[in-house]
Amino acid sequence: MRIKLSEIYLGFKNKIFKISSNHLPDRGTLYKNNLITAKLSVTKEKNYFHLKGGLKANVKYICVRCLKNIPCKIDQPINVLMLPDTERYNLDTNMDIIKINEINDSIDLKHLIADLIALSEPLKPLCDESCIGLCSICGIEKTTHCSCDTQKDTSAWEKLKEMQIQTS
Repeated sequence: MRIKLSEIYLGFKNKIFKISSNHLPDRGTLYKNNLITAKLSVTKEKNYFHLKGGLKANVKYICVRCLKNIPCKIDQPINVLMLPDTERYNLDTNMDIIKINEINDSIDLKHLIADLIALSEPLKPLCDESCIGLCSICGIEKTTHCSCDTQKDTSAWEKLKEMQIQTS
C-alpha cells in the first residue's frame, strides 16, 4: 500500500484504503479473505506528520492443541510519526517512526501493515480455553473417543530412560 507524498502534505481524514493480502510481505499469516481495510488520517504537526487510524482484517489462526482453524477479526490501531529523512529528531516516544525520503513520490506502508497484523497474533492461539487437544497415540481429537489404551503409561521419553549413560 502506497500513499503519495502529495496526499500526505495536504493531509486527509478518515480515508479508507482497501488492501489485498497478496500485496503484503509474507509473515506466515493466514487470511480468511484477502481484503484488509485501513481507515487512516494524516495531520501535519510542527516538523512531522502524524498518521493514525485503524486496521481491520479477518485472519485464521491454528489452535496449538487440536490444530483446528480459528477465524479471528483483527482491529489494530495505527499510530505512526512520519519524519523527513533529512531531519534529526530526538523524540521520546513509543510510536513507530517512518522516514520520508523526498526522492520517492510515495511512502510504502505494506511492511508496517504486515507487521501490525503479525504482532496481533496471540502467542498460543486456542480454539477454546477448554480444548484438550489431540490423542498423543492416534492423533484423533480427545473430545471424540478413540480406542487407544490410555491406561498404559507410555512416555515419549521411555526409550531414553533405557539408555545407559556413561560418565567419565
